[in-house]
Amino acid sequence: MTNRSTVFSRVAGGLALAGVTLSASVAMAEWPERPVTLVVVAGAGGGSDYTMRLLGAELEAALGKPFTIVNQAQASGIVGYTTYSNAAKDGYTLGQLSPIAQFKLLGQANFTPETFTAIAQFNADPSAIHVAKDSSFKDMKELVAAIKADPGKLKIHCGGACNASWDIPFVAMLLDQGVDVTKLNLIPGPGSSAALQELAAGGVDVVLCSIPETTALAQAGVVRTVAVMSEERVAIDAKVPTVKEQLGKSYVGGTWRGIGGPAKMDPALVSRIEGAIKKVVDGDKFRKGMEARGFGVAWLNHADFTTFLGNHFDETTKVISALKGK
Repeated sequence: MTNRSTVFSRVAGGLALAGVTLSASVAMAEWPERPVTLVVVAGAGGGSDYTMRLLGAELEAALGKPFTIVNQAQASGIVGYTTYSNAAKDGYTLGQLSPIAQFKLLGQANFTPETFTAIAQFNADPSAIHVAKDSSFKDMKELVAAIKADPGKLKIHCGGACNASWDIPFVAMLLDQGVDVTKLNLIPGPGSSAALQELAAGGVDVVLCSIPETTALAQAGVVRTVAVMSEERVAIDAKVPTVKEQLGKSYVGGTWRGIGGPAKMDPALVSRIEGAIKKVVDGDKFRKGMEARGFGVAWLNHADFTTFLGNHFDETTKVISALKGK
């Protein structure tokens, strides 16, 4: 027969466990109760920096807690990804989740879709091909012909980490056009801002990044965009033709940006953070801020973003295998 002390111990233990569960749920429901750090995996001045700062500012205004932006572009963003993927799973250190498949495929890091919690995507922008204002290349036909004749001659800056958002669709296009992509001279860097400065200085021949990131230098008459990798011309600069208009075949691709956290975050907490981001992304101030700089708003919830991340790894594997000659 069970004695009273045993019964009391079991009841007390059950109540204690229930109390812990309740406390955890309450804490997640009230997120954020203190400042949140958002890690940007690119340097200051580029598209990632602008869009993440805009999102952080709007989250801060909506939730009443500071959202601190930290730029960690070292090692093509690997430092930043490592920082927040290794953080506590409490939602107080989150970061930019953008194309990451290239790191594992190139032996630079062990990131997989399972390394992160893909909370929500808020942006997507097509890649574009940029040259210096006085470049001899006037259109995509001339540029592709030159690369095909001597794949390693031109210095092509990836606008950030190579084998990622900007150059993967460009390389896929060249591959389809019959270029020996194993000989391409692809140059990585800390971000599009630094790449465009290098282009303006004559250090590289081509930069791959979005059109919004070139606005200032284009207006200054330093940089010229040859084509954009989208189905239609983009509103921020409708004078720029699509690749399809020049080559007769559609080639589409670019970058995307979302918010991620460390792996296996609590679903209730993920839902809370996703909901907060959704309200901001749907707000007029955020959308007008993105539109003012020509950045696209593209929403994916936690479930869809998780699926998308897996597809990104599959697609990137195909292109990088071609670059390696496999």
